Amino acid sequence: MRTRILLLSFIFISSLCSAQVEDRSPGGDAQKIALAKQYFANQEYEKVIDQLEDLGERSVQPAVYNLLFDSYLELEEYRDAIKLSEDWGQRIPSRRAVFTVDQYYLHLKDEDPDDAEDVLELVLEEIDRSAGQAYAYGKAFSDRGYAEQALSVYQRALASNPRMNFDYQMALLYGELGDIPKMHLMYLQMVDRTPGYLTTVKTLLARSIEPGVRDENLEQLKAEIVKRIQDGAPKRFNELLIHIFNQEGNFRAAFTQLRALDRQGKLEGNEMSNLAKLAFNADDFSLASRVYEYELKKGTEHPYYQSSVIGYLDSRKKSLASENASIEQWQSLAADYEKYQKEFRGDPYQAYLSLPLSEIYAYRLGNTDTAAAILESLFGKAWIGEDDEALAQIAYADLLLFTGQRWDAIIYYRKAEKALDQSVIGQEAKFKRAKAAYYVGDFNWAQGIFSVLKESTSKLIANDAMQYSLLITDNMALDSTTDALEAYAKADLYFYREMYDSAAAILELLEIGYSEHPIADECLMMRAQIKAQTNQYPEAIILWRQIVAEYGDDILADDALYAIGQAEEKLNNTSAAMEAYEKLFTEHTDSFFASDARKAYRRLRGDQIN
Repeated sequence: MRTRILLLSFIFISSLCSAQVEDRSPGGDAQKIALAKQYFANQEYEKVIDQLEDLGERSVQPAVYNLLFDSYLELEEYRDAIKLSEDWGQRIPSRRAVFTVDQYYLHLKDEDPDDAEDVLELVLEEIDRSAGQAYAYGKAFSDRGYAEQALSVYQRALASNPRMNFDYQMALLYGELGDIPKMHLMYLQMVDRTPGYLTTVKTLLARSIEPGVRDENLEQLKAEIVKRIQDGAPKRFNELLIHIFNQEGNFRAAFTQLRALDRQGKLEGNEMSNLAKLAFNADDFSLASRVYEYELKKGTEHPYYQSSVIGYLDSRKKSLASENASIEQWQSLAADYEKYQKEFRGDPYQAYLSLPLSEIYAYRLGNTDTAAAILESLFGKAWIGEDDEALAQIAYADLLLFTGQRWDAIIYYRKAEKALDQSVIGQEAKFKRAKAAYYVGDFNWAQGIFSVLKESTSKLIANDAMQYSLLITDNMALDSTTDALEAYAKADLYFYREMYDSAAAILELLEIGYSEHPIADECLMMRAQIKAQTNQYPEAIILWRQIVAEYGDDILADDALYAIGQAEEKLNNTSAAMEAYEKLFTEHTDSFFASDARKAYRRLRGDQIN
């Protein structure tokens, strides 16, 4: 009997020990933490503490500490939270800085600034003994939002060991405190002491520079950089200054600085070409052409000679198009294209000159025969790439369509499409082939292609295809004879051929005979486009506003708003342009133009666009 009692006692004790071990197993801890998280989510903070208090005395898991710490805070039991932080600081010395800063925070929460100051002083004394601790304490104070205290930590460490480097951390802290001059000086110190920081500083500055807005702090920064350059600072300071000019949109100042470096033999790569591209993309075609021309003067052996020729001519072409240039100016540009074309003969780059030259002859000088001959000279040549030949075929088809040879145009669109069926170029050819069919009234066949192209990888092609698909669907549904749609398609073809009077005459008849027809808003849109093409922007804006007012829920409303914004910009009516853009991206969030409208709005407001 005694033996049996002893055996039962042994089993009971073993079971009890087993249960205790199981409770302290990793799986048991995980269950406690999960339950504590649920209590915390339900705002049952006392239950969190009851659940984790024992575990908190031995655990090293951050989740346990955070749950207990936050629960004490919610219950305003600051002294318990301070003891928790002290205990964990002793248990995990590697993270003592975080727990010490938590104590600083808790003393302030408990309205005990003297004790908080004592904690800070103890931290600084520790930095005096071991300056390397500044990295951990500085980050901990910074993460808690105590920028001044973090700075004092770094400054104390530097006093002990001036060779330490906290430039990046201190720059960010000065920025938080709004001390921009000191932040900028830290940026320069970063670039001076650590060349690899140049890219980081460029990125940080780009976030704060507002194009077109004079910033006194930035002016002081540029003056300081210039002074350092004059005193013999490394080349990277020139690069930083040029970057600032570019971010400001002050491309002329950047060009001046680059030329000075070039004359000193300090340019090593494509800095000039990059500046020219920035100016071109910002529509500063005049400066872009000047930069490219500067590069051209270095001669044919210059590694960027060919790309500079193309950029120079393209910039001049864009510049002339934006200023409604005279025939004589276009003739002069055509002559320059031909001059450089002779240099490029037999070179793949020749296509980059031939295509824009054909456009000038066809659409600016009215010489379609010469334009056709230029394009035909590119067909079947061994030195031309497949993409460029397809682009030449599309341009040739455009020209055929422009001169009224619609069926021949379809043939050449098809050739380009077959050559590059799965590419964006091939999809463009397919779209234009469908549009040519639409012009001749083959609406069902055109509709089939437009429906496919709505899924194009090119957003622009997909958007245009959707517009034409809806145009055909909406207007064939209510018009069994398709008379209105046929007349509109004819006007559309005249518009493409720049025969604006003929297009306007058809639109006028349509508005009289089909005023209640779904084609009415399309007629308004084309009338507005004709006004815009002939530089009658105020009249165009009136028509676009009529579309927004009368057809605000239809598919053309967002197109009209975007057109209004662009036209008002041309007329320097910034507030009106911003109003149109804002209405577009707030009321037509799914619009193809919504993203561009938002960017334009921010640009006009003066925001930095990255």
